[in-house]
Amino acid sequence: MAESLLLPVVRGVLGKATDALVKNVSRMWGIDGNRRDLELKFLYVQSLLADAEAKAEADTEAGRAVKAWMKELRAAAYQADDVLDDFQYEALRREAHSLRSTSSKVLDYITFRNPLVFRLKASRDLKNVLDKIHKLVEDMKKFDLLQREPVAPQALYRHTHRHWTSLQTSLEETTTRISW
Repeated sequence: MAESLLLPVVRGVLGKATDALVKNVSRMWGIDGNRRDLELKFLYVQSLLADAEAKAEADTEAGRAVKAWMKELRAAAYQADDVLDDFQYEALRREAHSLRSTSSKVLDYITFRNPLVFRLKASRDLKNVLDKIHKLVEDMKKFDLLQREPVAPQALYRHTHRHWTSLQTSLEETTTRISW
């Protein structure tokens, strides 16, 4: 089911939101509060996703509503991922930029790579994503979702541990028999 792919996307966005490069750039631009809000909202959403996925399985009107909400959330998560990618790009660009000559740095303010324009665009995009996520979190509260731990995928071969234990025991027996 496609909705089950939402948890890894949300975890990926959380990873980027907590990335040191993204934190540094957002602090430098004075929008670290927005980045932190985005991080907290996705942490909250992540804690409720297991219940949302369970409710989306139901073939009821509420289940279809949760499924539609999850689809919107996935789109917003991808949008947030793109914005955070832009932040990472800008951080890496600045790092590489510090090694360049002064004349090329001046030219950057004239060309399409103008850091001021990039800053305005990225901060506006972050604000738009944050507003969208805020709306989705408000909508999510209508579904009465509960915090649950996500179900861990089960191992395909359950007997592996028992075989390892018997192998380890036979190795110990062999070692004691061969002792010098």
